[in-house]
Amino acid sequence: GGLVRMGKQMANGMTLAMSLWSDHAAYCLWLDSSYPADADSSKPGVMRGSCPTSGGRPAEVEAQHPDATVKFMNIRVGDIGSTY
Repeated sequence: GGLVRMGKQMANGMTLAMSLWSDHAAYCLWLDSSYPADADSSKPGVMRGSCPTSGGRPAEVEAQHPDATVKFMNIRVGDIGSTY
């Protein structure tokens, strides 16, 4: 599954991406769906995950979770192994 594949990729090194779902421009499709949504998903780089292109609409997400909040804390930046 996806978690096993992600674990294998983490061994190669990854970049942290923090995303807020209320993305009015691209609905976070760039993260875990086909993007651009109107592109051929068989082309390299278009299929980025299994989420439907109809998901992540801000009005729907905000209506379902009107009191949602987020806090990003204790984030460190530096070479791998240098931020302990």
